[in-house]
Amino acid sequence: MRIKVEVILTSGSDGVFHPGQEVVGEVLVGLTKTIKVTRVKLVVCGLGLTEWNEVDGRSARFLTLEQFFFQANDTASSTTYSGRERYMYSELVLSQPNDFMTAGGYSYGFACPLPVTLPASFEGNDGSIRYSLTAILERPWKRSKSHSLNFQVTRQVSLNDDHLVPLKANYTKTLGCWPCLAGVSLSMSVQLPTNGFVPGQIIPALIIVTSRRNVKIRKVITTLRQQTTYSAQSPKRRQRIETTVICQNVSPGITLPEGGVLAEDNLQVPCLLPSTSSKHSKLIKVAYELRVSMEIDTCFLQDPCVTLAIPIVIGTLTEQDGAELSDNESVHVWSLQSEN
Repeated sequence: MRIKVEVILTSGSDGVFHPGQEVVGEVLVGLTKTIKVTRVKLVVCGLGLTEWNEVDGRSARFLTLEQFFFQANDTASSTTYSGRERYMYSELVLSQPNDFMTAGGYSYGFACPLPVTLPASFEGNDGSIRYSLTAILERPWKRSKSHSLNFQVTRQVSLNDDHLVPLKANYTKTLGCWPCLAGVSLSMSVQLPTNGFVPGQIIPALIIVTSRRNVKIRKVITTLRQQTTYSAQSPKRRQRIETTVICQNVSPGITLPEGGVLAEDNLQVPCLLPSTSSKHSKLIKVAYELRVSMEIDTCFLQDPCVTLAIPIVIGTLTEQDGAELSDNESVHVWSLQSEN
């Protein structure tokens, strides 16, 4: 005897939907002989899961093989953190004959509206957000026959709604110690015309560096980084941040004369997941930052780098035209002073 259950979609673009849309399709049932059926139902589910293992406070994925096997035997130092969040769950009874169904083909149409609050689908090293449709044919005293079909949810992130503003970040670092270079410091400022970008756009970073003495800068590194925050609820609340370098520019070194220098570095945004918000998912959050680092040629510093990190938003819809940086506009400013 052969029983075939299949889910097909008749709406959406290649199985991709937006929150608020309807998922429309059919459940097809094929029988080669008469059988008794309790009911045919469709389950729509959206589920977020996170899980990672930490050995002595460190993620097991970042331990060396020797460290992992040495500490894996110590069960007291190894902890598995996990989280679970259900974004939607619905059961739709398509047919409830509770009787015999003769051989042949059956078709059941369905339309399921998606909540507007759904987070976007996500696949990561330590977590995922997935959506699925499962058709189930239930039989009395027999194993059910089922078929599952995954679909994607994507959110449109409009940069016009994020109140875009120009950004300016400042950082000052003391370069020397008394009496050799007492009072010598380097100040770096990075300016962006806006805090939001979409894939394909150029991020123009205006870099201004000033110092009261001649300073040699070995190289300037401009990096777009993705920060994925995973949250767990069991055995206790815990977060883990995974940082990924998306793209990077490395410029040759320069000698900074007394006074200042002005430079511009451009990074093109590749195809990326948009920034997400904790109001849609409490388990997984995706954020981005532009990081500008300068490696200074000096023997007086244990860390010879001056680094600025500016949070930015990656969206899917273009921001308003004409976002220029000017003294008359509102600017968000991050300032940090360092003595050494």
